[in-house]
Amino acid sequence: MNENNIMNKDKILQLVQENRIDTVIVYVNDNSNINRSRFVSIDHFLSKVIDAGLGLSSAVFSFDTKGELNNDIGNGYLGGFPSWIIKPDISTFSVVPYLNNTARVIGDLYYSPSVPAEIAPRNVLKKVISLYKDEGIIIKGAFEFEFFIFQKNCQSDINPIFGGKQCYSEVHESGMLEIFKDIMHNLSEIGAGPEIANTEYASGQLEVTNSPFYGVEIADMATYYKMSIKEIVKKRNLIASFMPKPKVDQSGSGAHLHISFYDTNGKNLFIDEKSPDGLSKLCHNFIAGQLEHGNSMCCLANPTVNSYKRLLEYSFAPATITWGYEHRGAMIRVPFSRNENTRIENKLPGSDTNPYITLATILAAGLDGIKNKMKPPEPCNGYTAYESKFDKLPNSLIAAVNELKKDTYFKSILGEEFIKQYISLREFEWNRYSKHISDWEIEEYLEQI
Repeated sequence: MNENNIMNKDKILQLVQENRIDTVIVYVNDNSNINRSRFVSIDHFLSKVIDAGLGLSSAVFSFDTKGELNNDIGNGYLGGFPSWIIKPDISTFSVVPYLNNTARVIGDLYYSPSVPAEIAPRNVLKKVISLYKDEGIIIKGAFEFEFFIFQKNCQSDINPIFGGKQCYSEVHESGMLEIFKDIMHNLSEIGAGPEIANTEYASGQLEVTNSPFYGVEIADMATYYKMSIKEIVKKRNLIASFMPKPKVDQSGSGAHLHISFYDTNGKNLFIDEKSPDGLSKLCHNFIAGQLEHGNSMCCLANPTVNSYKRLLEYSFAPATITWGYEHRGAMIRVPFSRNENTRIENKLPGSDTNPYITLATILAAGLDGIKNKMKPPEPCNGYTAYESKFDKLPNSLIAAVNELKKDTYFKSILGEEFIKQYISLREFEWNRYSKHISDWEIEEYLEQI
């Protein structure tokens, strides 16, 4: 899946024959960040689905993360939940190395054969990327995911694969070597470009970085990355979890987005050797736009109740709307590199983030800064980034939802129907959560009150 290996029907046929493919998994990503898939026989895929697509009940776009149906979206039962169409994007066709005789392809969602579904995350991202293309800007980047591995069947008493929190510990990493090698080999086989693997700052927490990609492929590969790791680890009778904060006394998992812009000649547009910090006005504008929309962006980049348990002060996660040079407490970190690798790192997204929605959101916010030549405030260097002088990020899902409701800009760029459905799903999840009686409440009140 790169510019030097563009997929077409002839290459697909070659892969099918060489790998004796008998099944193709066709999937689309929804607004609860669940990949909705159908398993298709190779004969049916090649004779029909590859061109015409296949049906998918529209009901699945009304499901939340638990699979509960939110009937408030669209016409619900009144509309009868008609079938929509998944059209395979054959450029994403790849063999799944850890599943026998199986390939996988990402689909684009359509309401009808000629009408793209405006609420589908991948379609939303494509629309935003086209706005940058109109400006002659090429987007390059990668998500940097952290995740946990747990012993299976231990959900009631979460049991990480190793204890302690020695980040980069060789003792822990040597014990994880075979798992690391298994993950990195398979990610390499699917073209995800794994680079570095290491333990992180919590029990059972890992990170595997991958090389950057361009445009929509940034999110495609992030989705392949998450699915593949979960499936690879599952074969070892383990659970790979991208839940941001499984344990209250441990560090959470992020999905930091590293991003840079290039022109059509391959020149990095974030560089200006004459400016005091080596960054171009375009880069400053891009940063400023993200800060301007930080509160509402938080909702789109952190979609679950648990997301906000990660965004705490003094936790290596952002809690304020800030930026800084090499500042790991800020929402936006600018690495010192001032060469063709010059980039920014947005640390806002948690590991539960939807790569398509988050990339679209960050690009959309940044575009507002670029179009209106916004200037960022002073960087937070010299401060902890958690001080009262800085605006705080929303501290709960419902607070973030309310911020998104007030931000009309995202409706105009990402689409009003998309935002409407996204908010409805988040409110639906929050309402379910609000009715839940937690262990904390029982321990706090049952006997004493």
